[in-house]
Order: sequence, then C-alpha cells, then structure tokens
Amino acid sequence: MSSTTSQKFRDFTGEPLKDKLLDEVPGIGPKLASNLEGSGITKAYELLGIYLTLLKNKEYFELWIRDNAGANRHQAKQCADAIDSFCSQFL
Repeated sequence: MSSTTSQKFRDFTGEPLKDKLLDEVPGIGPKLASNLEGSGITKAYELLGIYLTLLKNKEYFELWIRDNAGANRHQAKQCADAIDSFCSQFL
C-alpha cells in the first residue's frame, strides 16, 4: 500500500464494513453523504452494493457517484479506489 494513502482509506479498507456510515468512505464527506442520504443510501455497504451491481467497474461507479452524490472527479476516484480495494481484500 502506498505511503500516500490517507488514514481514512486505511481505516476503511482495513476491516469489514459492518454498519460504517457514508462519511467513513474515502472521498465522501458530510455534503456528499447528505446528498446520498436524500436518495435513500445511508450506509457504506449500500455503496458497495451499487459497485457490485455495476459489475465492479470503477469507471461506471465513478460516474454513478458523480451523478448521484455530486462528487467531483477526485472524490469519485477516492471512493471507487476504496470500494475496489475493500472488495479485493474481503470479497
């Protein structure tokens, strides 16, 4: 793992999801979490479900998070990288 990964990334990818909140996902802060909650998505495992539904395609997921949460490219990439890394470790 790169020394440039954030503590938030390491925390997120280092343990099972359980009931992690959206703002615990790298790239997702309070505003984006609120946007997603307005769409009925309240937990990190629900984002994982979207990623899996999109056949673990990071590019599609990044577009989805940008369209549905209002994430910018950097935030979308951080989120997709974290979800993908989680899948590599736990699924």
